[in-house]
Amino acid sequence: MTAQGVTRGEHVFKLLVTGPFAAGKTSLIQAVSHTPVVETEVDASGCEAVVKARTTVAMDFGTYALQDDDGNADVRLLMFGTPGQERFRFMTDIMKGDVDAVVFVVDFEAEHTHAEAGAAMRALLADLRVPVVVAVNRCDDPTDAAILARRLGTLASEAALPCQLIDQTSAREVAIEALLAVLDRLERSDVELLDPLERVVALAGAA
Repeated sequence: MTAQGVTRGEHVFKLLVTGPFAAGKTSLIQAVSHTPVVETEVDASGCEAVVKARTTVAMDFGTYALQDDDGNADVRLLMFGTPGQERFRFMTDIMKGDVDAVVFVVDFEAEHTHAEAGAAMRALLADLRVPVVVAVNRCDDPTDAAILARRLGTLASEAALPCQLIDQTSAREVAIEALLAVLDRLERSDVELLDPLERVVALAGAA
């Protein structure tokens, strides 16, 4: 990743998209990315192949830009998706550096993943201490989404969104909610934004 294409009118934020295997992380990035998604999917094997045919083994990467009234991109989200399998968990440690927020994706219907997901999310957030948005995939009820997020260990003030991540509009709502969480944290902390070119170079080095 380089600073190419980033202008001084943009602000760049890094989102870590993580969660259990087959929760919908790749679907989220594919649904909203404005640039071709960098994927590292291979054919799944063993019991994983019963759940999904292909699986991420290193990372997914996509971008999402918000434009001003003149059509210029003034905010760009860099979305880094992690593998969900335990044996590739080290990739999360590699990619979590200098993130601005975590989008934690969990499949509402995959109840067998919820306990492990909660433990993983709490450990990650204790280390990062950044805003989290819980994207409760395959869920349409805000109350159900909030209840599951609290069971995973989020605070009442942290966002939980019901979503259908194969749907572009639904996935976009998750990305925007993550951006709002970042901006709210910066405002409350009175943190000055880095020059955008410096910011994207710093993110490239952290990734």
